[in-house]
Amino acid sequence: MGNAQVYEAKWESIDSRPTPQWFKDAKFGIFIHWGLYSVPAWGPKGSYAEWYLNGLLNGDTARLQYHEENYGKDFPYKDFIKLFNPISYDPNKWADLFQKAGAKYVVLTSKHHDGFCLWPSDHSRGYNSFDGKANRDLLGDLNQAVKKKGIRSGFYYSLYEWEHPDYPENVPLYVDNYMLPQLKDAVQRYEPDIIFSDGEWDRNSAEWKSEEFLAWLYNNSNAPKDVVVNDRWGGETRFKHGGYFSTEYDPNSGFMNEEFFKRGWEECRGIGKSFGYNQNETLEDYNTSEELIRLLVDIISRGGNLLLNVGPKSDGTIPDIMSHCLIEIGEWLEINGGSIYGTTPNRIMQSDSIKFTLSKDRKTLFAFVEKFQEKTLKIRGVNASGEKRIQCLGSKKKLKWKNKGPDLFIKIPNSFINGLKPSPVYVLKIPVLPYLNDPEVQVSIKEEVAEISITDYNPMNTYLFEIGDTIINDFSRRYKKPFKITKPTMFHMQVLNKNYLPSNIITLPINILQKENGLVRETYIGQWDNCSQMVNENHTEESIVYDFTIDANNKDNFGYVFSGYLEINDPGMYEFQITSDDGSRLFINTDLIVDNDGLHGRQSKEGTINLKNTRYKIVVEYFERGGQETLDVKWRGPGFEWREIPAFKLFQKSD
Repeated sequence: MGNAQVYEAKWESIDSRPTPQWFKDAKFGIFIHWGLYSVPAWGPKGSYAEWYLNGLLNGDTARLQYHEENYGKDFPYKDFIKLFNPISYDPNKWADLFQKAGAKYVVLTSKHHDGFCLWPSDHSRGYNSFDGKANRDLLGDLNQAVKKKGIRSGFYYSLYEWEHPDYPENVPLYVDNYMLPQLKDAVQRYEPDIIFSDGEWDRNSAEWKSEEFLAWLYNNSNAPKDVVVNDRWGGETRFKHGGYFSTEYDPNSGFMNEEFFKRGWEECRGIGKSFGYNQNETLEDYNTSEELIRLLVDIISRGGNLLLNVGPKSDGTIPDIMSHCLIEIGEWLEINGGSIYGTTPNRIMQSDSIKFTLSKDRKTLFAFVEKFQEKTLKIRGVNASGEKRIQCLGSKKKLKWKNKGPDLFIKIPNSFINGLKPSPVYVLKIPVLPYLNDPEVQVSIKEEVAEISITDYNPMNTYLFEIGDTIINDFSRRYKKPFKITKPTMFHMQVLNKNYLPSNIITLPINILQKENGLVRETYIGQWDNCSQMVNENHTEESIVYDFTIDANNKDNFGYVFSGYLEINDPGMYEFQITSDDGSRLFINTDLIVDNDGLHGRQSKEGTINLKNTRYKIVVEYFERGGQETLDVKWRGPGFEWREIPAFKLFQKSD
């Protein structure tokens, strides 16, 4: 204990905590949405049944009509506590099912946005599973059963509530006297391995006192020292602060980057559309086990976890369509789990329709193939190594192979195909050369001179580099010791060793800046539907900045206009990309190149323009209206791929 890291109640300190490795290795977890909403268990197709109360409170015609016809117009939602009677709930059977499914962790809703608790919370005002017909600690019983199976156990907790008397009228009172004590009580009782926070979007993290809670969780609570949390701790925190990054019904988003791989990320979704059981969903609304196995493979190949939700009925039974699906996933994992658990993303995540994972020692590549063609399978961009034949998991036959240039050719005889059992995805186990880690390059700039050094230098490796805007295939300069650069430029490096595949080429800006560099950033305060409305108002502040990032002090209902000049040294076609939440636009001179305007969640848009060797006026407009905020501006052009626009390319004046 004396040597344990102590975390301060500041994001900078909390974010420095690495995501525990067990979570990154686990890959597959079970989410469970269960509560009073499981009594009506109803919502329009495509909606979340657990938002039943929200529909009643906000005049949703379909839910109001259903409620009146089935329970009466004056039947209060809280009276569902008298009907929520989980007589068939058997936590040991649930745990057994989750183990058969191959899940490595389980997350149960301890309290959803309706405020009903699945444990005897002293702060719930008589509104928990011990007070009603259930008369049972539902969370505690499952927590115990799951841990007995050797499965990690945790819970979901909603920070905000739809009907609490202090919320949102008196947020400090709600947080200090109710939310934080209640959440801490659940932690101390159940010692969770994982906490899935939600409802964070309604306030920023300072109002939720999230930094204080997480510092307490890591430093002083009963939770295991390798407890894992997600990133939902305030309107500004998702994909930025907390623990692992969380997506929802969004596994194919284009936002994966190095920070996602470093933190770890998790896609959560239901087997159907709804998280809570929705009796209005039919067979066609559910994914098949085959579809979910392919989804699992896709997510794992990109370095993520899948948190797959089941919605039990109010009596505590898990619908057959869900349990059968889980068992079939488990049967596939029983054969192919070695390609899933404890793996890392391959540098090439996909080649044509084939996806990959890599063993931790990087000596085994797992290739996921949905269908084999007779005679030969070609995998572009992959070479095998050694003398071993390639194995297909679940088959005793070994396959011959040959490298031809950058590609791998595997012989697929008819006898092999005929001997395969049907599977949504087949896994090939391929011996490969391990690749080298990317070099850790340190750039220290002082008095307009940059010193370049390698902090993880290994004399057994060869470090080759080049300097310039574009990447040259054949690096000619060799790093032996720290050296200096006196002009702004781009630095490119790759590490080689004859016994390994080369590292990635890393590219860093050498931002030796002059007083002429920078952008003018105008700050706006208000609420708008689009950028045009914002720029028609007066800005409140003006400053000089050197990139297109958001000031951490701005939380909700604000916007920026960045303006300056972009220097082009290599003429040709350039593509610009803006990822934003909410709207954004990018102009070159007076031309609108990227239009990502309007109210929306995090999304990316691109645009292309032919540029000559000169400076161009560049303007980026951005506004944020409540909830999450994101702004990320990138470009690519002749000789280089997507990267941030370096500060030395941005100027306040045209010459």
